Amino acid sequence: MKSDDFTIFKHDKLDGILANCCRLVMLGQQKDPRAFGRVAACVIDHADNRVYGINYVNEEGKHVHAERAALENYSEKYGQVPNGCIMATTLSPCCYPMSDREGESCTDLINATGIRKVYCGYEDPTGVDSESHRHKKFHTQETKNKKLVSLCKRIADTFL
Repeated sequence: MKSDDFTIFKHDKLDGILANCCRLVMLGQQKDPRAFGRVAACVIDHADNRVYGINYVNEEGKHVHAERAALENYSEKYGQVPNGCIMATTLSPCCYPMSDREGESCTDLINATGIRKVYCGYEDPTGVDSESHRHKKFHTQETKNKKLVSLCKRIADTFL
């Protein structure tokens, strides 16, 4: 692998995608705050296809995180997620056990794909020291856009 495999470029474009993710969260909260969560994610492939997902509660009462929703939505539309895709998410991927979450942590889920770059609106400070976080196979970068960081942090602070 080259260092560019982990370097994030095109911040303005990714900030626009993060802004769309924030809009999805706000629309979901307006529609039904119990059904729609407060994190959104997007998978961006080499052809600039963008597939979004927002966290939700499934029929079994488990929380499907936004990263899983975006990956599943991408797979349904385009098939397997190709190596080198980027994920944008309003909150950095979780990396610790949760009994009410559908499946493994988002870090483990992303590690199983070819995604090596995650661009986030806010870096969750609660998971940085976890063992899983240290073994991630992707680079995470928080946006430098202070307005987006502030908005994503305000949303995250409602549940962190």
